[in-house]
Amino acid sequence: MSMSGFCLGFYFLFLCGAVNAQSLEELAGLPPVLKGSSGLEFSKAGNIWTINDHGNPVLFQLSMDSFKITKTVHLRNKIKDWEDLSSDVEGNFYVGDFGNNRNNRKDLKIYKIPNPDSITTTTYNPEVIRFELSDQSLFPPPKGKHEFDIEAMVHYNGNLYLFSKSRGEPFKGKVKLYKLSDQPGEQTAVLIDSTFTGEGLMLENWITGATLISDKNILALLSHNKIFFYSCFEGDQFFKGKLTIFDLGHFSQKEAIDFDVESGQFFITDELTRGLIGGKIYKLALPKGLDNCN
Repeated sequence: MSMSGFCLGFYFLFLCGAVNAQSLEELAGLPPVLKGSSGLEFSKAGNIWTINDHGNPVLFQLSMDSFKITKTVHLRNKIKDWEDLSSDVEGNFYVGDFGNNRNNRKDLKIYKIPNPDSITTTTYNPEVIRFELSDQSLFPPPKGKHEFDIEAMVHYNGNLYLFSKSRGEPFKGKVKLYKLSDQPGEQTAVLIDSTFTGEGLMLENWITGATLISDKNILALLSHNKIFFYSCFEGDQFFKGKLTIFDLGHFSQKEAIDFDVESGQFFITDELTRGLIGGKIYKLALPKGLDNCN
């Protein structure tokens, strides 16, 4: 999702008034071709992959020392609005083409490919999951009901879970949770739960990325300046868990997050805005106490 010009003022406001959180560490600037980085995912071998939300339908592998591009896989599909990456325990990757800024899309898709580390060709023809949202009947709905944009996805136990990004006016901070199978074909993503992140500034409280640490029962939902952690839940009852809001102390158009099991760190990227702000990769240690369920 590209930010409109009016948002730029908010970026300067927050950058001038905030100090980086002690544990958020800037690692590097991303290669210029990744100015729209909108998804991050670690492969089973610990390689990090990212995508742009627009442009060419390419997955990019980055080195873990310099964060330069070391490999690309070109999917034989056009990008409408790629927004997130996820993977399953077998190593398959899922590319979410479900960005829906205007809430009028009828062609929502998720592309499924094997572990991109193992793909030896420069292009690949993915399997496709085509889906609709169970509670959407108007395209677009009235402006106050613009609740059908999606930028965040996780995989768990054979299913994909999608988190909505509210654009309703007035902004209420509503986040809807949808569930669908990870199998290719025509599907309906079923609304199974919802929560509220807050009625403050839209840019602070809408959801732009997600990652799930399934062995710790920790879900992380990303916004431009904070992470909403849900923990101590059972199964896929994410919003029934304990909520911890972590202020990053840093405001930018953060769009992607994943957790590296080996290092115990979250990795986050932000989009380059107007050629001035963002276009970088950061890391953040797993905050202590999230899995304390007593």
